[in-house]
Amino acid sequence: MKSIIIGAGTYGEVYLAYLQEAGVDVVGFIDDNPKLEGNKVRGIPVIGKMADLASLRDAHGVKAVYCPLGNNKLRVEFLTKARELGYKTPNYIHPSVLISPNVSIGEGVYILLGTTIMPYTIIKDFVMISMGVHVAHHNVLEEGVFLSTGCNFGASIIAHKYVYCGISSTIMTGLHTLGEDCLIGAGAVVIRDVEPKAVMAGVPAKVLKYK
Repeated sequence: MKSIIIGAGTYGEVYLAYLQEAGVDVVGFIDDNPKLEGNKVRGIPVIGKMADLASLRDAHGVKAVYCPLGNNKLRVEFLTKARELGYKTPNYIHPSVLISPNVSIGEGVYILLGTTIMPYTIIKDFVMISMGVHVAHHNVLEEGVFLSTGCNFGASIIAHKYVYCGISSTIMTGLHTLGEDCLIGAGAVVIRDVEPKAVMAGVPAKVLKYK
């Protein structure tokens, strides 16, 4: 199935490697950076911009779209648009990932190597989980959540839409919610509920500001 990657930056390049290893036929990138137009990334051409997405099925036979952007809102926006245009938005889950069969996973979900996910967690559409993440049981990761490398995510927690947990952050069991669009800084240890749009850092984590 011919596929494209939205975003020709370094993370798109990394996902190109993983997708090719998995046998996915990546025929191109699309990116709105005019400097990339007509270039190749690891031998794969940049074939257009987001405005060209609707035409790629006819022009290149594209059937599926991947969008490994770290910007949660853009990732959700672009994959939602791709789905509305009739493209498939497949998951990519690295073969080293350990997931309980009791975990529910939506579409357009990306999970990288060395991650473990315990039973009864619900992962909704367009969630991205980086490498070496540990997700405990009975959690809900709402649409567009991002868990960065080495995040330790406790049990029975709802991470609302667009939550971003930075590298090696720890979300302790005992709290209940991470509010929509909050940002947890690298290495932070979160011990209580987080309000929407709060930017948290420190050990224990405290509010630095609100978006």
